[in-house]
Amino acid sequence: MSKRHSHKHRKKEPVERISMSLSPDLLSEFDKSMKSAGFSDRSKAIQTALHSFIAQYDWDKGEDSRNGAGAIMMLYDNHAYNHDSESTHVQHHYSDIISASTHLHLDHDNCLETVMVKGEIRRIKELAKKLSENRGIKSLKVHFVSVV
Repeated sequence: MSKRHSHKHRKKEPVERISMSLSPDLLSEFDKSMKSAGFSDRSKAIQTALHSFIAQYDWDKGEDSRNGAGAIMMLYDNHAYNHDSESTHVQHHYSDIISASTHLHLDHDNCLETVMVKGEIRRIKELAKKLSENRGIKSLKVHFVSVV
């Protein structure tokens, strides 16, 4: 006989039902996209889209006192960027928001580093700016989500 595991579930938040008007073309594109992304119903897909919209809005408008989490991804020239001194030095000043980092050798010349962060948007933006100023950085992208 198998044992059933009891899981603590968060109390469900009350939800509000809303209505929206969309053009048939937009609805068709949304339905195709949500199915391709693996969503089984519109509500969950719309909730996910709204979370992404809010996170991007918070990031863009500079709502710096809010908290969020994300990843800073850097592609850099392995020969021009001194990872051991430059990146490590900067990251030590932001240890309050850095949860982890990974380093991947892509080829002889290129490396990808991902820094996972959580904390105030202001601090995440500061860290991204400092890292982007280092010589050898070819590309730096921040993927950010609001903690709502």
